[in-house]
Amino acid sequence: MSNPERKSGSTVLQRIIASTITFLLVLWFTTQNGLPPEHPESVMSVFKVIAGALPVLAALWIGAAGYGYALRRLCIHKPGRYFIEELAIGMVCLLLVNWIVAWGGWLSQTGAIAVFGAGALLNLLKFLPSKTGKSVERQTFTIPWSVVLLMPGLAMLLVAACCPPGTLWRVEAFGYDVTSYHLQLPREWLASSKMLGLEHNVYSFLPSLIEGGYLLIGVLSGSVVSAVYTCQLFHVSLGLLAAATIGKTVANRSNTTAGVGAAAMFLAVPWILITASMAYNEMGVLAFAAAAMLILFSNHGNTRSGAVLIGLLVGAATLCKLTAGAMFAIPIGLILLFNLNRSQSTTAEQQDAKRIHAVQLALIAAIVGSLTLSPYFIRNYSQTGNPIFPFAAETLGAGHWDEQLVQRWDTAHGLSPKHEGKPTALTRQWLLNTGYGAVGGRITPRETQNIARFDREGGVPILWIVVAVAAILCFINKSTRRLAAALLFMLTIQVGFWLFATHMQSRFLIPTLLPACLLAGLGYDRLTTLTKAKAPTIAPVIGSAVLIALIAVSYTTFASQTRTIPDPATGEPLQTPIWMAVDAPLDSADHPINRLPENSKVLLVADNSGLLYLKPTIVYASAFDEAPLGKFIREADGDPQVVNKLLRGQGITHIWVHWAELDRLHNTYGHDPDVTHATLNQLIATGWQPVDTVGQTATLYVLPR
Repeated sequence: MSNPERKSGSTVLQRIIASTITFLLVLWFTTQNGLPPEHPESVMSVFKVIAGALPVLAALWIGAAGYGYALRRLCIHKPGRYFIEELAIGMVCLLLVNWIVAWGGWLSQTGAIAVFGAGALLNLLKFLPSKTGKSVERQTFTIPWSVVLLMPGLAMLLVAACCPPGTLWRVEAFGYDVTSYHLQLPREWLASSKMLGLEHNVYSFLPSLIEGGYLLIGVLSGSVVSAVYTCQLFHVSLGLLAAATIGKTVANRSNTTAGVGAAAMFLAVPWILITASMAYNEMGVLAFAAAAMLILFSNHGNTRSGAVLIGLLVGAATLCKLTAGAMFAIPIGLILLFNLNRSQSTTAEQQDAKRIHAVQLALIAAIVGSLTLSPYFIRNYSQTGNPIFPFAAETLGAGHWDEQLVQRWDTAHGLSPKHEGKPTALTRQWLLNTGYGAVGGRITPRETQNIARFDREGGVPILWIVVAVAAILCFINKSTRRLAAALLFMLTIQVGFWLFATHMQSRFLIPTLLPACLLAGLGYDRLTTLTKAKAPTIAPVIGSAVLIALIAVSYTTFASQTRTIPDPATGEPLQTPIWMAVDAPLDSADHPINRLPENSKVLLVADNSGLLYLKPTIVYASAFDEAPLGKFIREADGDPQVVNKLLRGQGITHIWVHWAELDRLHNTYGHDPDVTHATLNQLIATGWQPVDTVGQTATLYVLPR
């Protein structure tokens, strides 16, 4: 007789081997630009980078597991497998504790260890006897064959995360936001030992829950610059948590294969590859919102303790990125309020009781969500008088800004489209956008003023066709009708908010991928059920074809979004291979500013690119804050000699002028009206000496003594 346990173990081993081989093949193909070896060392570089980040990442997630287990036991007492939920709510707790500790100025090395150490100790609760006197039973886990589908997206994501900011993603200005904001701010907070709003960088007044996590990683690693890869891989881990949560939500309503397929689709979408591999904050939004929806659509979504967890999770998603309030918190709250996550009652009395209960749940979630956001509101109000500064500056308070700066912010983040109507923007930026998996399309001309364009636009929207068909299939079936309605309701609110309350960038629609992938997974299950009897292979073939198409689009996007270098033979721009970006140098030693003596102090004019990598002391301001040079010009009443005196009085030794960026800002968002070519030429005439130049783009000057 055969041994069932041995047979099961053998099957699991086969699936692990198949998944590993698939992962390694895709990893090799991605780093080598095909099967022939171009630079085999880059494969080992990927593993070296991951190994270097593992100790800190393991510490954070072990701590999160402890926080999550303790809070889950307080709120959900029923037995079951809650590992994914525990990781999500645990990471929320860890990041919230870290945020408050950093705000208070206590995030030293000891404080950082305490943040995750407390959570790590809470894991010991798992080994305590339960109320019945028995220790917690060990749970067995199986690995389905469909897990192989996850490997291509995972492999490409890890390779991309092992490429430093500045080497990838032209569509995102090669990580401009990372080096000027997402990681530069933690670097400055680490230097000042406190996480406060900085008047020279308005983005420091945003909630920054994930950026606080990057600060924690920087403290544990010794510096933020040395922890760049760890930060990027932490964001990857949040993306994987989002995928796992999507998969479990679908599996709870259908089957494991459909759940894994939905997770694989999520990882295969180009925008996920791009944003998850960078030190952004989108994956925190998606991970915590997905966990809220996992609880919302489970049996616990109809309980008060479940509403507490939902409120905590959507509050944390909003602390990652304020737009999550409209994209997730509001629709999830309305789904609770309208009872869309439950089946309809059959009697009038039951319906009345459920309406009252639904109102209670929505209120609980709203209160807990508001309390989760309260530290951010308090911090901003204490500094600026406006709890949500820089938003609503005209009504709630402008802080350190004047009317001109408020107007500049509103111009850049206004509610109206810039160059196209709403239907055109929605089609180009979402439905037919390469970032959302559209296949083919027309070649997009390169633009200097708007680089946030993919190489092709107007392709076949495979993802959204699948979602539309899935929605129809789910509506046909009574058991999935209300769930599909809830997801489409969320999708409608998200798109409406994007159209009428944002400046309509493609990346801002990434939250739509959460209800989209859930619908796709549920639709796949319905298709499998409908075709099982007569054509059982139809669903797997269609599902595989969709995934292959998305993976192919992601790979071609990856390969075409690296930096370009001049071709040695022709001088034409040449796309650098991916292996050249893997574990590339981080310090930008070739930057003219980094070649200055260590005691130099440089004032930057209209250039915040690569701030993270600049070694000398720098004085700068974001495009939406008062320009330092403009302030000196006004204090000197425009007298160039007095300006020089004021600059030297502040210890400034050099001036870096980015002429091209100065022109761009004046022609788009706006820039300080006193900092122009004319005023700069007057200052240069007083004896500023050029030290280095970058063509006609930028010049580095030394101040006269």
